[in-house]
Amino acid sequence: MLDNTLLPRSLPLQISKNDHRNYCPITMENGTKVLLVHDVNCKKSAAAACIYAGHFDDPADIPGLSHLLEHVLFGGSVAFPEANGFDKFLASHGGNINAWTGTEYSNFHFDVTPNHFFESLERFVDLLFQPQFDLAIIEREIQAIDAEFKLKVKDDLRRLYQVHKETCNPAHPFSQFSVGNAQTLGVIAPKTLQLALKTLHKSCYLPSNMMWCLISNHSLDEMKVHLAKLLQPINFTGHKPLIDLPPLYLPDQLGITIHIKPIKQARRLILSFALPDVQAFYQTKPLEMISHLLGDEGQGSLLSFYKQRNWATNLSAGGGINGSNFKDFNVNLQMTELGLENLDKLLNALFYFLQLINQGMSENWRLVEKAKLGQLAFDYHESSKSIDDAIHLSNQMFHYPIEEVLSGDFLVSKLDANPVKDCLAYMLPHNMRIKLICPEAETDQIAKWYGTPYRSKAIPPEFLAKLAQPQPVSELKLPPENPYIVDVTDTGVVKSCSAIPRKTFEAENLRVWFAQDQQFNQPKGDCFISFDCQAIAEGSEVSAYKRLWVALMVEHFNDQFYQANVAGLHYHLYAHQGGFSLHTSGFSQKQLDLSVQIFKQIHATIDLQPMFEQVKNKQLNALQNSLMNKPINRLFTRLSGIVQRYTHAPKELLKHVETATIEDVNQVRYKLLDDYFIEVFLFGDWHESQSIEYAHRLNQLKRKSLNAANIKREVVDLTGQQKYLNQVSSQHDDAAVVLYIQTPTASTKDVALTILTEQLLASPFFNYMRNEKQLGYLAGSGYLPLNQHPGMAFYVQSPTVSSKILVDEIELFLNDNFSTISELEPIWQYVQASVVKQIKDNDTSLSVKSQRLWMAIGNQDHDFNQQENLAEQLLSLTFEDITQFCNAIQKSQQFGRLILYCSGKNQAKTPLEGSVIEDLSSFKQHANFII
Repeated sequence: MLDNTLLPRSLPLQISKNDHRNYCPITMENGTKVLLVHDVNCKKSAAAACIYAGHFDDPADIPGLSHLLEHVLFGGSVAFPEANGFDKFLASHGGNINAWTGTEYSNFHFDVTPNHFFESLERFVDLLFQPQFDLAIIEREIQAIDAEFKLKVKDDLRRLYQVHKETCNPAHPFSQFSVGNAQTLGVIAPKTLQLALKTLHKSCYLPSNMMWCLISNHSLDEMKVHLAKLLQPINFTGHKPLIDLPPLYLPDQLGITIHIKPIKQARRLILSFALPDVQAFYQTKPLEMISHLLGDEGQGSLLSFYKQRNWATNLSAGGGINGSNFKDFNVNLQMTELGLENLDKLLNALFYFLQLINQGMSENWRLVEKAKLGQLAFDYHESSKSIDDAIHLSNQMFHYPIEEVLSGDFLVSKLDANPVKDCLAYMLPHNMRIKLICPEAETDQIAKWYGTPYRSKAIPPEFLAKLAQPQPVSELKLPPENPYIVDVTDTGVVKSCSAIPRKTFEAENLRVWFAQDQQFNQPKGDCFISFDCQAIAEGSEVSAYKRLWVALMVEHFNDQFYQANVAGLHYHLYAHQGGFSLHTSGFSQKQLDLSVQIFKQIHATIDLQPMFEQVKNKQLNALQNSLMNKPINRLFTRLSGIVQRYTHAPKELLKHVETATIEDVNQVRYKLLDDYFIEVFLFGDWHESQSIEYAHRLNQLKRKSLNAANIKREVVDLTGQQKYLNQVSSQHDDAAVVLYIQTPTASTKDVALTILTEQLLASPFFNYMRNEKQLGYLAGSGYLPLNQHPGMAFYVQSPTVSSKILVDEIELFLNDNFSTISELEPIWQYVQASVVKQIKDNDTSLSVKSQRLWMAIGNQDHDFNQQENLAEQLLSLTFEDITQFCNAIQKSQQFGRLILYCSGKNQAKTPLEGSVIEDLSSFKQHANFII
């Protein structure tokens, strides 16, 4: 039976004013708690199960066991014994499944087309409660975990995390190695490991130890009935034993500095304050208030002060590890060399600012303002994908009373400054841990597993005492009241305008499009302004200096308009291959005025010299670090740089940024703004008259450019007899390969065939590379349109074999599957229907819809029916069309092939065959291009 009385009727869920969903929390007799969510607009049904079990539950002698259990559960169950059978089932019905294992919680989740939701639930329940624990699967998944571990060996975040573990209380489970690898798992006798997995599963995977969330367009009653049939028979009794955790830090692990040497170019300071668990303060949210004030970037802020002295270039506050008896509050700084030299003064300013926050809590308007921002965020937050919401809500059910499970993250329901002061009482020098991460760090220890060099030492007591009484810093002040907070949040617009974009203004080099939202009914909008600059055709030097100028302007805007971002008026200036764009979004009431202010500043003469060296160094570090990314990421970056005409590889940009001067940047700025074409799109609850008025304001501010036009987004034509090769250098040991297939034309039929073919091959390719061949943890495929020209990519990264073997295996798979494509005929219509549904039903929020319409404008789809045409084309395809398309890929010269690879440590004895691209610039100069 179902118990529907989990919530008294007097305690309904707190639901935001724009939430169209229906909710029903239930508890079953076996203790399972479930939140059912009916969403009539749900495109995919989703389910998530959160288990109060994580790596803290690992036996001390088997680190990584919980992670292995997560993997093994996918290896088949009693009723559905096929390994990865659920994954295959979902893939053929437009869905996927995944899981994660954290410190104290694990989460399993899937989504699928609604017609197959209840069948999927049956498999999901069996997966969680009736796993097979097959010995062969256990051994296979140990290899997968080892590959996953090796993938992260040179990841600085993972390396830093391990140092954190080694410098906390060794009796606390946080200190233990959580990922696992062949050394911790592969050395244990298989049957012993099997027994340990069964014991862990039996003690933790209990109905009373789980929270479930289901989201679907099926009715609440339907979901109740089906879930009762599946979950009620699960009669595992008992409760998971509570773990009595010791303190996370011992006394000598506080008031310390930890010096850490990274792999990438970075100078960071992470200052952590050790707090107890603060979840009980969720109604007042004190740490959010402290983060809000510490993280301010306007004039008088801590970051502004640091920038003026060239001590730090970025600051974020909040975050940090947390658990049932601990919470770290972090202040994270991107440092300069000068900042490291003045660390004592930098810390003095930080502790003085914390004193200002403590004093500022007497100003009640700050609490009121934060509560108002929380209410606005709750009332008008946009929907996520159903699977993301299911994961989030199933986890939240452990942390909030059920009536506040939706609102708990947002609402400040009590205005009380005392919890802020209570938290600030922990933010004292003797209670901090400083991590200094820099290439010049002096170290004397090597962290286990990841080989991170570090050194830990106590901070002198006299310095701690000095910081406890910081010297005043006159330049620092708390932010004033926020002028951008909206006071009208109801859409007052008459829905009389077109929901399809149309031109409302056109001048010599300015075109403005407008459409009115008639679907989401929120007081929000998106405004896009794209500048296509003719100077882009001059090459990589202009692109490099443009990148610097955009970064300088972003710094300038943060100083001027940071409060707007806090108030839900977001702005984003970014470079793209045709020039640069400004995108504002969020509440519509004051947004167009903000957009005009930024547009005006783009054209104004601004002295950027004071921040030039800081920004240049940040860009240099970013470009240099991109060259140290994991191999797969490097290959996909290079792919864009080769195929897209006006996209340049990081190495090409780096040589120009290294020698750049402010004069170079200013000169390119004049070039960019001297000859440009501006395309604008407004979408939201504005009226057409507002778009016209806005257009006239831009027209008065822009520069004239009579001959300007859109930059054509061309791609290199890769078709012909040759197969192109490009080797990418990498400092990682893994080999990696991306095989890119370029489709002959961008016709709707070719796009449809490419999408459907890739989707048919995706699951078999992953299963072949990852499970059957066990070539690496990173393996997959994807439909990859470059500048909207269709193509598909197949990729693998491997710690065990050479790039030559990877290429051979990918080509063997493709040749075999193209030749035997008929074997996929039984499932192809399911895949076809799933793809069509995704294309038709992808407007999940106002921002997603505005992005789609904006892309249509950029693609010259001025009838705004490209997606409908694609869906119709997909439905018209026959399996014979797919067969012919696959045969053509094998035999025809009309398809282009490009293989990008990193060799890694396992060098091949024989070279790859193909036409080698040695120099990217020269290759592009002699290439043919297609639109």
